[in-house]
Amino acid sequence: MHKISQVDAQIIAEIRRCLKDTTDRGLIVASKWLSELLLSIPAFKRNTCSAADMSSVSMNISEELDDQPNWRNREELDAEEQDADVLDVARKCMEALQRRGSSLCIVASFEKKALHDWHKTDNTRHQPPLPVNTEINDLLDSVKNSTDPWLQFLEALFLYRLSRIPEALDLLYHAISIYPWNWAAWTLLGQCLDSSKALTDALTNIDLPLDHPLPQMFQIKIMNELHTATDVELQLCDRLLGTDYFPDNLWLMGQRGRALYDTLELTKAETQFEKMFTLHPDRIEDLDVYSNILHLRGSREKLTALAEKFLLIDKNRPEVCCIVGNHYSLRSERDKAVKYFRRATHLDRTCLTAWILMGLEYHELANYPAAIESFRKAIDVNKKDSRPWAGLGAAYDAMGMPQYGLFYYQQAMKLRPCESYIWEGLGSCYEQLAKHRDSIFALERAIELSKASVPSNRKIVIRAKIVKLARLVGDKEETLAQELKFIKICDDELFGVNLRPPRDNLAEQYITCVYSVAEYHESNDGNLKLAYDYYNWLFVLDPSTVRAKPTMREQIKSKASAKGYDLTNTNSLQFGYSLDYKKGRCLLLEFLQQTGQVTDV
Repeated sequence: MHKISQVDAQIIAEIRRCLKDTTDRGLIVASKWLSELLLSIPAFKRNTCSAADMSSVSMNISEELDDQPNWRNREELDAEEQDADVLDVARKCMEALQRRGSSLCIVASFEKKALHDWHKTDNTRHQPPLPVNTEINDLLDSVKNSTDPWLQFLEALFLYRLSRIPEALDLLYHAISIYPWNWAAWTLLGQCLDSSKALTDALTNIDLPLDHPLPQMFQIKIMNELHTATDVELQLCDRLLGTDYFPDNLWLMGQRGRALYDTLELTKAETQFEKMFTLHPDRIEDLDVYSNILHLRGSREKLTALAEKFLLIDKNRPEVCCIVGNHYSLRSERDKAVKYFRRATHLDRTCLTAWILMGLEYHELANYPAAIESFRKAIDVNKKDSRPWAGLGAAYDAMGMPQYGLFYYQQAMKLRPCESYIWEGLGSCYEQLAKHRDSIFALERAIELSKASVPSNRKIVIRAKIVKLARLVGDKEETLAQELKFIKICDDELFGVNLRPPRDNLAEQYITCVYSVAEYHESNDGNLKLAYDYYNWLFVLDPSTVRAKPTMREQIKSKASAKGYDLTNTNSLQFGYSLDYKKGRCLLLEFLQQTGQVTDV
C-alpha cells in the first residue's frame, strides 16, 4: 500500500461514494460525519475529483437504489427516528439493500415492540440498558454468510447485540477492510473494544495502512472514549487538521478539545472549543463537554450565556439540558441541577454525561443511594468509563462502607491507572480499613500523579493525611521523613509569596511537624542546626510552644558548641540542611502586624 501523505482525488471519491451509500441506507449519523469531513477538505481539492473518477470508483458497488418506493419508505423511517434505537439502523439498511417492503415492516414492528416493552419498565431496576429485541436471532439468520460488506456490518451488529463479540470483530475487520469509509462500522467496532490493547489489535487486523486517515481518526475517538488520550492523540489531531487533510473539521476539533479536557489542559481545551463554536455558533454536539470545562474553570458568565442561548435554539436536546444543569450546579442550586440532568436522561437514556453529573450532584446533596443508582446507570451505558466506577467508590466510602468503595475504586483504577483522585479515594478506603501502609502508598501515588492543574492545597491536605497515618504505623524514621516532606510543601506553597493566616488546621499540623522534627534532632543529637533553625521558626509561628521549654535553644547551643558547630553559619554544608527561617520570619511578622494579630514577637 502506498503511503498516505495527503487527501487525494481517490480518497475524495471514496468519501463521496460512501456518503451516498450511507444516506441511501438511512445511516444518518455516518452520513452527517462524512458530510462534515467532505466539506472540510479545501474546495480546490474537492473539485479535482471529476465525474470520471467517481464512475471508476463506483464500478464495484451495489446497483443504485433510486426507485421511488424506497425513498417513500425512507421518509417514513425518518419520521420514526425519535423512537428508534441502534437496530433502527438495521431495518433501514435491510430496506435499502434487500429492497423488500416486507422486511422493513417486519423489522420495524419488532423494534416498536421492543421499545414499547422497554419503556414499560422505565426508571425501574428491571429496565435493561437497551431495548431487547427477541427477534434478533431471526434477523441474524437472514444476513448470515454474506460477502457484501454492508450485510457483514449488519451481521456484526446483530452479533454484538447478542454479546458474541469475537465473531462480530472478525466480520467488522473484513467489512472495514473492503469498504473502509463506512463510519457506522467503525463506530460499532469501537463499541466492541474495551482497552488500548484491544485498539492496537483491531488496527493490526484491519487491512489499512496506519498512516491512513481512518485508523488515525479511530484511534483518537477510542482513546477519548477510554479517557486515556495522550500527546500522541493530540499530535494526530494536529496532523489531520492540517491543510493536507481536513482543516477546520468540526469533529476533529471536538475530539482535540476532549483530549485536552481529559488531560486537564482546561485553558487550551476552552480555547479549542471556542474556536470550533466560532466556525459553527449553533453546533450542539460537544456542548456538554464545553460546559463541563466552563464549570470546572468557574466561568459563571460564559456558562449562563451559553445556557440562555441554546435554550432558545433547542431546549429538548440532552446536551442543552446538561449545560443548564452545569449552570445551576455552579450556582450551588443542586436540586435544579438534578432536575435538568434527569431531563437529559429522559430525552436520551444513553446520555452518559447526564448520568455522571446527576450522580455527582446527588453526592453533593449527601443523597448517596440516588448517587449510586445514577452511577450504575452510567456504567450500563459505558463500562469503559472510569468516572462512574470512581463515583460509586466515593459514594460507598462516604456511607462508611469502605470494602465496597475499595472494590469500585479498584475497577476505576484498572481503567485509568494514572488518575490522581482515584488513588486518593483508594487511600481513604484503606485508611478506614486500618490498612495504614496501603493507604500511605496510595496517597503517595496520588501526589506523584498530581498534575500542575491540581490545587496546591489539595496536595498539602494529602500530605497531612500521610503524616497522620505514618504516626499510626509507629515507624519513627518514616514519620520523620513524612513530616519533613509536609514541612517542605508547606514552605513552598503555604508560607510562600501568597502567605495565608497561620491559624487553620493545616497550619496547626505544620507547627506540630516543625516541633516534632526539632525535638527529634535535639533529643537524638541529630542535625542540631536544623533543630535550632526550627525552634527559631517556632518562636515566630507559635511562641507559646517554645516558651513551654524555655531552655531548649540553649541546650541545642551547648550541644553544638561541644561538637564545634557554629549555629550562626547559615552557609555551612556540614549540617546537610539549613532553613531560611529569617526570610519566613520577616514575611510572617509583616503579615501578622498588618492584620493586627500581633504587635511584637
